[in-house]
Amino acid sequence: MSVVIKPTVSNIINLWFGVDTPIRQYKIKLNPDLWGACQKANRDFRPPSKRKQVELYRKSDKVAFAKAVQEELDRARARAIANTGSRESVMAVANQMR
Repeated sequence: MSVVIKPTVSNIINLWFGVDTPIRQYKIKLNPDLWGACQKANRDFRPPSKRKQVELYRKSDKVAFAKAVQEELDRARARAIANTGSRESVMAVANQMR
């Protein structure tokens, strides 16, 4: 069973804010680039509602976080392509985010 997931807003929200289960851990293991982007985005993320506790985030906060993750993924891909202009560099960046 392959669980490589697309970086949609819904998938990112479910991966980052979901209950910690063995299935979630498996998804994290199979999607290290997405998980790395989540971790990187989380460092500087400030929710629009200004709430500090993740448990109190509104849906709009979670959507804003997911969009920040998507932007981080786009930046990582752009850096990889700019470095060598090849698919191999994209894979190298994905491996660095592990």
